[in-house]
Amino acid sequence: MNYVFYDLETTGRSSAWDQIIQVAAILTDKSLKIIEKYEEKCRINSYCIPNPEAILVNKISIGTLLNTNISHYQLMVNLKKKFLEWSPAVFIGYNSIKFDEEFLRNSFFKNLLDPYITIKNDNYRLDLLDSVRATSFLHPENIKTLISEKGNPILKLDKIAPLNGISNFQAHDALGDTFASLELAKIIKEKSPSIWEETICNKKKIYLLNYIKNKPFCFVESIFGRVKLFTLSFLGEHPYYKWAICFDLNKDPSEAINLNDYEFKKYLEQSPKIIKNLKLNKSPLLLSYEYSDQSNASNSLDKKLILKRYNFIKENPLFKERIIKYYEKKALDNIEDLNQSDIFAEESIYKKFTSQKDNILMKQFHNEDWENRNIIKNKFSDERLTYFANLLIYEEKPEILEKSIVKSIKKSLSKKLLSQNKEKWLTLYDAYKKIDDLREKCDNNTLETLNEFNGYLELLEKQLQINKV
Repeated sequence: MNYVFYDLETTGRSSAWDQIIQVAAILTDKSLKIIEKYEEKCRINSYCIPNPEAILVNKISIGTLLNTNISHYQLMVNLKKKFLEWSPAVFIGYNSIKFDEEFLRNSFFKNLLDPYITIKNDNYRLDLLDSVRATSFLHPENIKTLISEKGNPILKLDKIAPLNGISNFQAHDALGDTFASLELAKIIKEKSPSIWEETICNKKKIYLLNYIKNKPFCFVESIFGRVKLFTLSFLGEHPYYKWAICFDLNKDPSEAINLNDYEFKKYLEQSPKIIKNLKLNKSPLLLSYEYSDQSNASNSLDKKLILKRYNFIKENPLFKERIIKYYEKKALDNIEDLNQSDIFAEESIYKKFTSQKDNILMKQFHNEDWENRNIIKNKFSDERLTYFANLLIYEEKPEILEKSIVKSIKKSLSKKLLSQNKEKWLTLYDAYKKIDDLREKCDNNTLETLNEFNGYLELLEKQLQINKV
């Protein structure tokens, strides 16, 4: 199977409220030889205010973001086409599961495209950061890292790549970071082949479940920058969230077998936690339990003790059931307390799946001209899709949109962006404040970029004030 290394540059950190502005991807064969490259930038939507800090990091000027010919919608359509053309493949990014993948999914969703391209049709995904973390922890001689003041490895791509001889790339540029990720993968593949084999094994949830059901396993995690290796035993799936509930075998499970309910709860809630909840749909890197005694960690376990504790859990099904029931009750309490009244459409991707009827309509939407798309939008049964369709038409062909809808969108966007409250999205006044703060610690080149950005905000503010009424 081929690999797709990719990276995104965005207007900020929020996958719900910011947007992608640059995407790059490199297709390779299984030996990591480059087959094809892809890179595109797009302009910002009128309802997205970029974070000034992001603009300084990715060095894409506000002029470029306003005047690029390709719209955000067209970028997402092009990206979907390219990813489908390259499929089936393994999709790989750096810190991608928590960041890039969430941006991809939300961006596809808000553009009425299938959000789950990277896990459908024999595709699966993995995060190279997990592999780098495991390699630096288990085979520190193979991956060099800087060490923070707290004694933790610094694994940021722009720091670790040059340290390992990867210097001919532009950091915080989508194509540059994609190239750096590919080169790091080559180092792991060559120097730590066993970890690379574990990295690229199928990361679909069903395969990961089979991996952990009948034997103990290891999991490397970073907790506040400190990397730790856990040796775990799978207990069962969470009744509601479907996480893998796992017992940390550094603890002796026999200690808890006769505890009363109060003591048992206290036992499960102690710090550090005895139970690890692994989200298998997030493609974690799982390793053989034999890695446990290969690390230099003070709490490493020998194989005999691992198997003894694992077998104790296996032979006491009521112990496993008791733990799962505890987390079931805890989840029910949380669900009852959850108030979803403040969930916006932009944040709702995981709240409800779209219906089969609406999925068919979405495909039809992209195959029609804008006039017909304006008709199709009213056929969606899911109000979120109608809302997103109106925003797309507003950005692409506002002249064909009903005047009342145009007026409503303008008024709503003005209210959101001119808000002086603490909001989930970046408001105009938040952006002004960030610029003022950045001016106090910048050089002349940065100051020029900030002044240009400030000028854009002033023009935007005037337009928003007009649309407000």
